[in-house]
Amino acid sequence: MSDADIKGGEKVISRRLILSPSDPVFDPRFRPPIETAIPWLLAYRGSWLIPYASVAFDHHRGLGEQNLYRCLFGRDSLVIADFLGARVPGLRRGVICALAEAQGSAFNNQSEEEPGRIAHEVRDPGDERAREIMETEGWSFPYFGSIDSTSLWLRALAKEALEEPGLLDLPIGNKTLAERAVMATRWIIARLETPSGLMESKRSNPNGIKNQVWKDSGDSYMHADGVLAGNGSLASIETASENFDALYGASQIQLLRPYLDWPTSAEELKTIAHEVRNKLLEHMWLGDRFALATERNAQGNQIPLDSQASNQGRLLDSSIFDGPEWEIYRMVIADALTDPQLLGPAGLRTLSSNHPSYRPGGYHTGSAWPMDGVFAGRGLLRHGLYAQASALIGRTVSALDSIGGYPELLRSDAPLHGWVTSEVIDIEGSADGFGSGFNRVCQPPQMLQGWTVSAYAWAQDHRQMWNRW
Repeated sequence: MSDADIKGGEKVISRRLILSPSDPVFDPRFRPPIETAIPWLLAYRGSWLIPYASVAFDHHRGLGEQNLYRCLFGRDSLVIADFLGARVPGLRRGVICALAEAQGSAFNNQSEEEPGRIAHEVRDPGDERAREIMETEGWSFPYFGSIDSTSLWLRALAKEALEEPGLLDLPIGNKTLAERAVMATRWIIARLETPSGLMESKRSNPNGIKNQVWKDSGDSYMHADGVLAGNGSLASIETASENFDALYGASQIQLLRPYLDWPTSAEELKTIAHEVRNKLLEHMWLGDRFALATERNAQGNQIPLDSQASNQGRLLDSSIFDGPEWEIYRMVIADALTDPQLLGPAGLRTLSSNHPSYRPGGYHTGSAWPMDGVFAGRGLLRHGLYAQASALIGRTVSALDSIGGYPELLRSDAPLHGWVTSEVIDIEGSADGFGSGFNRVCQPPQMLQGWTVSAYAWAQDHRQMWNRW
């Protein structure tokens, strides 16, 4: 075992070995072919084909830490369907419809439901993990504690509708998908009414998720000196790009179904998207680099979180900086992504290695998520930055090829048993945001993670684009 993830002065409360060094998941010969792994993730929810966020290998079925996410997640399912669109026909449509069935229709603080909001986590009442969460955290399901699922859903629906406009008239419950698109658009516009002009993480359940974006652990967002972001006004940089794409998607859907009760015109939706971009630049452009996020201090001033992380790379996979006038921003991001402080031997680090909060195996504080790396690599490719994409995707794929699974995340340095953290480490503190008195700084990844499988599949399907350099 290694102490690379424990900093001087930190008090370790507990550490438990979860994955034995003899576990076959550390042997690359054990890794199932991608054509085998994909069907393992797929299931039907009613009549809709969906992916689970993760599933367990047979020999891990009794290991609780490897069975955390066997259900429909809003964000995860949309990402998986996006990566697997060409391989699994109908998957994106199934995800769109299954999430539409669970779309919020009322206000409920316990579940964080709001009208038009797309669920973060959809679990059945008999789900053992659901019962545990309801007892310990006081949630109810579906649970809606994410602010990006709605934008990702609206963007996915727009893409499907442009290919088949009739899909918008499909009834889901008592509303068509087009009517549900209007509800989602209203939710996004309402949530942009903040002092920053950006969508902010703000939980209505005090025991809900603190950071309601993809980096949703409590210690994910920090300033340059390592001080954690507060609670209630955090705006993460990639969320702005997701909102931008969703608003443009909504404008496209409106042109297809203009007679519905839209909150504003298609052109005004684009104007709101442009204002989101302006606010991103106002609050997070630091002259020669982008901040990770922004939050308000006690005096009400917006303060950027000047930390270099993988989040900034998500902007390249968006249309927010398309066009020649935005090239300077694209190149700044591309240079950061391929700097050795972010691009490590296992791919893209979630946090730069020179940051005081960096941990090689930290869940969102230094580890390398294959999905994150492929997202950024795909963004580099769409802007013609092939050499940079090759370096990023190539390291990600090579790291995955060296182990026996498709893990949620990889250690970015100090490899143990093939880039995978094998133990849970809890230290004293309450960065998880729940006041539990401990912070889980490391944990083993789910070894059959849906968006890792799908990202790897996408990389293999597009190998000719990034493997020439």
